[in-house]
Parts: sequence; structure tokens; C-alpha cells
Amino acid sequence: MKYRFLLFASCLFLISCKKDSTVQPLLEHWPQNWILTTDASADKYTYLELSGNSMKRSEVLKSYSLTQLALDNYCEFIVSLARTEYTNEICYKIQFERERKRWLFAGLSSNGQEVHLRTTLGNSETEDPGGDGYKFFIHDMPKVNGVKTVAIESVDKPGYYISTASPGLNYSPTQVVLTQHSNPDAATRFQCR
Repeated sequence: MKYRFLLFASCLFLISCKKDSTVQPLLEHWPQNWILTTDASADKYTYLELSGNSMKRSEVLKSYSLTQLALDNYCEFIVSLARTEYTNEICYKIQFERERKRWLFAGLSSNGQEVHLRTTLGNSETEDPGGDGYKFFIHDMPKVNGVKTVAIESVDKPGYYISTASPGLNYSPTQVVLTQHSNPDAATRFQCR
């Protein structure tokens, strides 16, 4: 009789436990490899790629092989789980597949008036160079034609999202910037291919 009572009580306890919302990212397999694209037009994608120590926006025909694109350009990323430096929240770090010591970070432009997406060469293929500038929150958005779609927010600069907007006049027109939005629904949505 005591055994049945303990079994019943244990089941009730397990059922009544509140689920922790921070576990949600763990339901997916990490790390993941992504090429970040948006629809530039009916027949072209805009995608993000390495340009020196900066990131640029480029275009490619949708009929072009994304496998070949990843071989031709530095545009495939490894996205891994991480933790924020101070609050220990789940976030993500992003590095290049073909150059694993190179990490993405959000930093101020040279004139200090914009936030640019940049890269730096670290010492490790498993650990970013350090600090929340190298970390991002990834907000899931509705899928586009069955493809995972996200908005990507800087941890270090809350409310700033990786964007397809153009930078100020002092910079290359293809420079990738982060634009400020009040919520992820208003930010650029990238398809993770």
C-alpha cells in the first residue's frame, strides 16, 4: 500500500512541476550550420559573408546551389549554445565553418554612431574571444516555406538586431549593420539554410 502511495505521489509531483522556459533551446540539436539569407527579390537571396574583418551583404540567384555558395564564399556559420557573461542566460555564439577561429561580434562603428557586425580572429576554435559582444539572442520567427527563420539580437547591445539596412555614408554600402527595434517582430528575419 505504501509503495502505491509513493508511486502515485511521485507521479503527481512530476506532473505538477513547472517547466523551465530556458530548456526550450535544448530541444534542438546544437551546434547548427547556417547560411543566413533573406529574400532580395523573387529570384535572388541576400546573404551575409565575410569581408576582411567586417561582414557584408551580397546577392545570389535562388537557383544557385547553396552548397556551392558555401564553398565559394565565407558565408556558412556554426551557431552554438552559450551563456551570457553576467546573467547566465542562454544565448548563442557564431563562428565561421571554414575559418573556425573567426567569430562574429557586434561593435560600434569607427565614428561610434552605428553598430556594425564584425569579425575577429580568436585563439580557439571552441571558445569565442570573450565578452557579450560575441553573443547573440536568437528569436524564432514563423518558418518561410518550411525554412527556419530567426531575428538575431546582440546580447551586448540589447534591442539591436542584425539587419539588411544600409550603413551611413562613411561606410561601404554593403556593410552589415545592426538596427535598433523595440521587439524582434520588427527586425530583419533571416532564413537559416
